[in-house]
Amino acid sequence: MPLLAIDATCLPQYDKLDRPTRERLLSVTRKFRELPLESLLSHPDLRISSLPAGQDPRIRTFRINDAWTGVMLAPESGETFLLVHLLPREAAEDWARDQRHDVNGVMGTLERRDATALQRANEDGSPAPATVPSSAHAPGTPVAPSGSHPAPAAGADAPASGASAPLDHVSDRDLTRLGVDAEVREFCRTLDSAAQLHAWAAALPQDQYEVLRALAEGHSVQRVRDEVVVPRRPAVGTVSPRDYDTAIRNTRERVVVVNDDQETRDTLAGEFNAWRIYLHPQQRELAYHPRFGGPAKVTGGPGTGKTVVALHRVKHLAEHLPLDGRVLLTSFTNALVESLRRNLALLLPPELLEDVAVVTTDKLALDTVREHHPEVRLRTDTRGVFANAVRHHQLPWPADLLFSEYRNVITAQGITTLEDYLAPETRRGRSVPLDEGQRREVWHAISEARTMMRNSQALPAEELHTEAARILEQRRERPFTNVVVDEAQDLHPAQWRTLRAAVLPGPNDLFISGDNRQRIYGNTVSFRQLGIGVVGRSYPLRVNYRTTEEILTWAEGIMRGQTVTELGETVPEPPGVARCVLRGPQPELYGAPDEPAELDALADRVRGWLAEGMEPGDVCVTARTNRLRDSVAAHLRARSLPAAIFNPREHAVTEATHAVRVTTMHGVKGLEFRAVAVSGVTATALPQMDAVTSPELDERQHRSDLDTQRALLYVACTRAREQLYVSWHGEPSPFLPPVPDGPVSGAAAEHGAVAAR
Repeated sequence: MPLLAIDATCLPQYDKLDRPTRERLLSVTRKFRELPLESLLSHPDLRISSLPAGQDPRIRTFRINDAWTGVMLAPESGETFLLVHLLPREAAEDWARDQRHDVNGVMGTLERRDATALQRANEDGSPAPATVPSSAHAPGTPVAPSGSHPAPAAGADAPASGASAPLDHVSDRDLTRLGVDAEVREFCRTLDSAAQLHAWAAALPQDQYEVLRALAEGHSVQRVRDEVVVPRRPAVGTVSPRDYDTAIRNTRERVVVVNDDQETRDTLAGEFNAWRIYLHPQQRELAYHPRFGGPAKVTGGPGTGKTVVALHRVKHLAEHLPLDGRVLLTSFTNALVESLRRNLALLLPPELLEDVAVVTTDKLALDTVREHHPEVRLRTDTRGVFANAVRHHQLPWPADLLFSEYRNVITAQGITTLEDYLAPETRRGRSVPLDEGQRREVWHAISEARTMMRNSQALPAEELHTEAARILEQRRERPFTNVVVDEAQDLHPAQWRTLRAAVLPGPNDLFISGDNRQRIYGNTVSFRQLGIGVVGRSYPLRVNYRTTEEILTWAEGIMRGQTVTELGETVPEPPGVARCVLRGPQPELYGAPDEPAELDALADRVRGWLAEGMEPGDVCVTARTNRLRDSVAAHLRARSLPAAIFNPREHAVTEATHAVRVTTMHGVKGLEFRAVAVSGVTATALPQMDAVTSPELDERQHRSDLDTQRALLYVACTRAREQLYVSWHGEPSPFLPPVPDGPVSGAAAEHGAVAAR
């Protein structure tokens, strides 16, 4: 029976299609599953044609409508058709003519390359970086050289002084063992720099490029084999070079096989219904692992599928609950929880959803405390209470020190007695020294503030969790059989104590996902000290399925020089080979002389995205502060653009919105959009020094606060799936990564920033 598979390349282009064109495409793809090859190729409505001058005899183009053409791979043998790409009619044949598909003999995957460009490069002996005409470019999709041999981009192929060719240290024998074929090996030997290799990524076979990039970054042959090659191999046996059916099924990072209209529609929609619940092999192994001996942890950068794994873990746990069992799925904000709740409903039937509580960690604590104290409410303003305590006790320190001691020492370590607070190790690393007498003064002032808050029945989150953990620990039966935590990096130790107390220790008790690169609330945690042992049950995810390589590579520059610690530990995160599945345009950077000019340019960029066919709900604009957020939203509306303020504590991201979302950088945490504009990235906004502890008060907290704001910019930029626009006025933030020479835009010229517009 014929089968249809869909390449990830199609997803961003599908978003450009209007509803009638989408319905027409669905009708066409149905025929791929229903008709044998001969009938399909002769079908009068599809106008399927081969490319006489093409590099790959298996490639066919077919008519979707007068404006759009599909490109498919029709194997000479077998039954699986692969939908390769969706392109405007005038660009489709030019793109398809240069492509060739081959089975990788080592990894057993199907790879696509720009065979024309590679052939020319090998003939010339001096490759130039791959480029693509803007008229043929599809954001978020692989791009490739086309037409005449392009000139090198400025600085792209010139090696640094004293630099050697990036792959000279790897023998042809080792390249062959890693799945690099003869054509690509020949091409590699002409490269002068790693930058040149990166520029050619779109033209190279996808899996082979990942091998080459990892080697060029200095990883050992053995490590590349273990982390890049072995995970791609089929579970059993090998794949013949002519077995395209098996190779398509084995290309699990980029291809999904669909069985009916609904799966086809969901997959092409590129939303949660398919790719965001589709599990790749390592993800599936973690999500459906029958039994972890205790808490398990999954980590990975943006777009690596941590949330997908967490959701499937909930599905697995819900399907295997004992009688009266219950699962908790929790995260940091209301917006994240609403997204989890909506997406979980796509995985679980109603009868299983009843056994899963999806709430924020703070809501869990509040509900727990209210069972005993119904009048308790959450306090959002705490610093004023400590300012009163400082005045009442006539302390010589600012209220910030008292609040910091309360949050980062006492509640973070779970200290309940003066004797514990006086212990020598309690304040290790704090900048302001306090002798025993001074600690006693601080303790009494904090105790008074806590008593006042308890008497008022308005408790801050730290206090709620302290009380909730105490209540839960006294219970013989805990409220949950299993707890699954998403976006774990931002939870305070007090919140972790509540979660630890909500489930009895044992197999499958805690499943944790997070990424310390995205820690934006300055909470540091030691799982060991909290009784959460993940040794031997910690698993990194290395493949980004959401964000284009261009966006992620640029955003990684924001974190340059930063030591990222392991989630729940104080040791540096172990290095690994990370890779992206999608390619797309470079981020656009724009510097303006003043705020009105920046807002005008921002409105033009948003209007351009909408004119390109993006739905307003696919676009998000972020700003550092509420004031800037409100200014942006008002300016967009004044320019007749649909814009609405998004508050993560009040609103959920739904697909019914018809407005561009405008929110703060904190508000965009955990979400994703086709296009993101990060505005107001100025030297005074990032870092925003009034939110940074002074080094005189606490040097360690000062550094942590700066790292937190750097991570905030990183998080905002990595919410973009396909297109990223970053702007500022006046002096840009020092967190922005340095960029190579190139065309400049506005005030960006003064700061060496590249504008891809």
